Amino acid sequence: MHDHSYHRIQPRLAQIFSSGILTPRPGATGADRHQLTYARLRHLTESVDARTPLLGRRDLLFPLLEWAAIADPSLFYAFFLHHCTVVGAIREFGKDQDGLEDVLADLGSTSVVGALLMTELGHGNSNAAVRTVASYDHDRREFTINTPVPEAVKYPPSVAADGIPRLGIVTARLMVDEQDCGIFCFAVPLRDTTGPRPGVRIEPHDSSPLLPLDWAAVSFDHVRIPYTHWLRDSAAISDDGTFTDPLSTPAMRSRQASRLIRYVWEGAAVGLAAITRASAAIAVRHAHVRHTNGTFAGFAPDMPVIRYRNQQRTLFGALASAYVAAMAARVIASPEPLGGTAGGIRTLFTLKAVIDQIAERVTAAGRAATGVLGFSPSNRLLEYQGLAHSFNAAGLSTQVLYLNAAWTMALGLDYEPPADDDPGRNPTATAAEWDLADPALWATLIGARERRLHQELTGELGKARENGLNEFDVWNDRFELAERTAQAHAQRLLVDIVRTATDGLPDGPTRQLAQRLCALHFLSDIHDHGGWYLTEGLLTADDIRRIPGLLNQLCDDIAPHALDLADALDVAYDVVGAPIAHADYVSAYTQAFATR
Repeated sequence: MHDHSYHRIQPRLAQIFSSGILTPRPGATGADRHQLTYARLRHLTESVDARTPLLGRRDLLFPLLEWAAIADPSLFYAFFLHHCTVVGAIREFGKDQDGLEDVLADLGSTSVVGALLMTELGHGNSNAAVRTVASYDHDRREFTINTPVPEAVKYPPSVAADGIPRLGIVTARLMVDEQDCGIFCFAVPLRDTTGPRPGVRIEPHDSSPLLPLDWAAVSFDHVRIPYTHWLRDSAAISDDGTFTDPLSTPAMRSRQASRLIRYVWEGAAVGLAAITRASAAIAVRHAHVRHTNGTFAGFAPDMPVIRYRNQQRTLFGALASAYVAAMAARVIASPEPLGGTAGGIRTLFTLKAVIDQIAERVTAAGRAATGVLGFSPSNRLLEYQGLAHSFNAAGLSTQVLYLNAAWTMALGLDYEPPADDDPGRNPTATAAEWDLADPALWATLIGARERRLHQELTGELGKARENGLNEFDVWNDRFELAERTAQAHAQRLLVDIVRTATDGLPDGPTRQLAQRLCALHFLSDIHDHGGWYLTEGLLTADDIRRIPGLLNQLCDDIAPHALDLADALDVAYDVVGAPIAHADYVSAYTQAFATR
């Protein structure tokens, strides 16, 4: 699942994560739980010397994010906010600015922990309508940060834990001589070891028990910060108080604040893929040692539940999806970041969206297939599911990301739909004629779905505009179609990634097994949309009826290798700490109980 650079640092990761402070403590709650999260954050940061920002050390950053996610989802959340979004905002918008050296040094040592304060209580908790105000004081060459109305309260940043100095990246609307200059980021000290800083009000709030965080509502009462804490990007205010910005309008400037979200998408995708791998591996391993002689076994002796076809379809499907998500995350975590073009940014956030959907599905499937033990906090599956659920909303919701992707695709922004069906392949061949080991099959059908949905979407949008509808009404009745179009695009991206990865394997049994495993994911997707393929004439009714049998055959092919495939996901089982990941899970449970 990883390249040579990962395996070179794996012993270092194992040493860092063997610390007793990272031992799972499912009983920790409330304030104790939050203090533990930040103690763990300090441990990780001190272990890697983050005085040189980790964002510039991608070969170390992403493995740390992976291991943090499986060790403690709350730690992962704090780690990626601190090292990716907060440091990322300073690097993105404060590059080469004087006066930020001490801020970066404090963050690098975690003597101060960073937080991101973008969303506000009003306007549907959207960061698109920021009401927090940063007013420029020309005489003192400072800014005052103020919360003018209840709707402007920042919610829900994780800054409520006592005794921990915090610095927030706060988005606020800059006002210079009552002129609206757009939304900028500001580095604002929020609290020190004794409590909130003057003018900063922090009200603790409950967070979801599935992802314990020290949520708060934060407001500002004319909090003063120096000019150097304005992350001004290309803008400036001269000595005589004149504001200048190469971006011509406040609206254009306001959109720039979203640039730092790409750090969220990168970190989230890598962490989500890690918990997907862990969930699939735990569940598959346990299914081989969990025995039953249920109703359908008759008088047969006890047998592992993995012998049951429904368990195979669920768990081998989860295993396949975990591999697909891991391959996609590897693309995101490559040495050169995605982005720089409209197409690159769209690919990044579309992959984040589809990886999150896979994570939600696989964590839920692993938990459900594991029975009552799947609900035990010791086995981590509920924690992993909570992290997956949280990122359905964090960094823009999955649905919004898909709609944004569809919007750029409909406009043709750095986008071309897939070419027509390969004339050398007959997509209407019967299922019996399909070569399941040939990924070209997936590409043909899934590419055809994307192309035709894109044609349908652009055609309907064009007709609506010809009928004189305004832009809202043009899109409003077509959001469902737009979302399906983007989801088809996401699957096609995954097909391309998987084909590249499997084609790079030596020709032989390993490549064949990898292709059969991934076929479970893509043929399941094709089967889920069987009605559409039937309507479009790409598949016949007989083809669709045969797919379940083909999936069963794939399960038979995978079954002898399932444990090896689970272990090849590179899951650090000692870090996960789940008793059911062990062959003798009863003894593992007994030992866990004895150490509490």
